[in-house]
Amino acid sequence: MTEIKTFSDALEYTFSTRHAWRHGNGRKTAAINAGHFVRLRGGSFPVAKITQPVISQVSIELEDEGKSDATINRVVSAVSTVLNHCAFDGLIASPPKFRRRKESEGRPLFYTKEQVDQMYDISKDIFQRDDLADIMMVGAYTGMRQGELLKLKVKDVDFTLNTIHVGGRPDVKTKAANYRTVPIHEKITLIMRERIADVKPTVRVFDDWHDKDQLLRAFSKVRKFAGIDDSYVFHCLRHSFATWCAEAGVPIRTLMDLMGHKRIETTLRYAKTTDKARTDAMALI
Repeated sequence: MTEIKTFSDALEYTFSTRHAWRHGNGRKTAAINAGHFVRLRGGSFPVAKITQPVISQVSIELEDEGKSDATINRVVSAVSTVLNHCAFDGLIASPPKFRRRKESEGRPLFYTKEQVDQMYDISKDIFQRDDLADIMMVGAYTGMRQGELLKLKVKDVDFTLNTIHVGGRPDVKTKAANYRTVPIHEKITLIMRERIADVKPTVRVFDDWHDKDQLLRAFSKVRKFAGIDDSYVFHCLRHSFATWCAEAGVPIRTLMDLMGHKRIETTLRYAKTTDKARTDAMALI
């Protein structure tokens, strides 16, 4: 009997045994849609932990990337198909039914600054993982996605302008839609200076990480040690940056630019996360 523990196990089994995914055009589409879950949560994510809260957060992350509700629903359907297929064959417990989207929904989960500092200290002092502490702190204070952090090169960090060029420098051919600049916060200045010192421009700033799956596994251990619910993931560091900016009164259009959002509706979610701005406004009357 095939042992199914991770989503990659379940995905491989489904592709090898489900007729619609073994032949024809359905295979390619299924691979793309299911692949989004693997990309965001890693193939080693346990099938037993794929719950509605997890799917909701994955949906928010896909929306954050500019994916439409229709695309998000196809991803949810692909994950559901994989789990139901394995459950039908008696390899895993029956999964829950996942909600599909009718419109943009959900509030992003975010860490407090104290929680980020706590996980930073745990990474360095308990797990002896300076590499994790560094990338985690930079993620929290730039709002960069996992993929953007892992692709960031030394030449993209400009201390003359105190700026990080996300998506490549403007004088280098890149997809314009993916390019933006983020100021270097004082909280990460020393980290960035140490990581780019005497390093070739083409080297990745976080070259000690091979892929997202490795990063997600390491982060999960620290988050768990800190006693933080497993609904909170690495991507929540990006949500944290946006929420902190919204709480500080950063204009929505400016925040939209910092986050690289394609739709202002995506950015407005963070303004709804906290009532601080509304309270401050009342205090001015």
